[in-house]
Amino acid sequence: MKFIRLLIVAFTLSACGNLPVYGELDVLGDAALPTAGNQISVTTWNIGYGALGADADFVADGGKHMRALDAGEIAQAVQAIGVETGNFDAQFLLFQELANASVLTRGVPVRTAIEGNLTGYSAVYWEDLGINAPKPYDISHGMGVYARADTDVTRAYELPQEPGYFFLGIKRYYAAIVTEIPIRGTDRKWVLVNLHLSAFDDGANVRRAQVEAVFEFAKSEYDKGNYVVLGGDWNMRISDVEFPHTTAKADLFWIYDFPQDLLPEGWRFGVDERTPTVRTLHKPYVEGENYTTIIDGFAYSPNVRLQRITTTDFGFENSDHHPVTAEFSVR
Repeated sequence: MKFIRLLIVAFTLSACGNLPVYGELDVLGDAALPTAGNQISVTTWNIGYGALGADADFVADGGKHMRALDAGEIAQAVQAIGVETGNFDAQFLLFQELANASVLTRGVPVRTAIEGNLTGYSAVYWEDLGINAPKPYDISHGMGVYARADTDVTRAYELPQEPGYFFLGIKRYYAAIVTEIPIRGTDRKWVLVNLHLSAFDDGANVRRAQVEAVFEFAKSEYDKGNYVVLGGDWNMRISDVEFPHTTAKADLFWIYDFPQDLLPEGWRFGVDERTPTVRTLHKPYVEGENYTTIIDGFAYSPNVRLQRITTTDFGFENSDHHPVTAEFSVR
């Protein structure tokens, strides 16, 4: 009987996997926002849908669990993430691994809880993994862009995809979420890109193709005279700084360096090398044991100046990533 139920669930999930929406995205809330100037502040954070805090491991990383935390622990983490997010005071927030209430979050409304702490922001949500199924098997997981300044448009640009599917007809999709931001007193724009690249592709070949596509687009915007900032979870090391750990090499199978040959001439990465941004999930977090490195941060065009950048160290308490905040100005 249990096997039959699993077959029914599998069929339901495979039949109801959502296809991604590319192109212009809906922007919700706070229509009358001020116009940005020659300097902007941006925070990027992969929040791990509230379910990948310090006590969690994850099966895809070599751990034992798909959902290590219970609903109460996830709700507590999400509440803390919401408060922390409200304290950043950045004009723009780039989130990866947002989620609506679903089987992934054990019914906790992650996105709603976090947005409750964000006043005066417009909101864009793009679903990268969706399953339209009866509860509790539904899933809505994705990326978010929140703006406290006026935006012209936000679009999802399709990136190279991983081959195959997670399970039957279900897969995760990839896009660059691009927001065009008018600048007061000029016809040029800030072009802000939210990224969450592939993590477990063989040999990082999909990641490399995604990087090529991202910078091809970014260079085209720079050639127009726009000021381009790309932020998010690159899922590749964007700094060679090392932090103490005792993690076996076998548990670092997904770690690859960013291919520097694909970084266009004059473009740079902004990194706070004092603090790691991600930890391995092969086991719950223990400082000095889990491998940590820097995969979250910003790349920016030659006509942009990095004023400051800071990674906030939360000890991976509520997510397997740390938030990174930066200020940029035009050159």
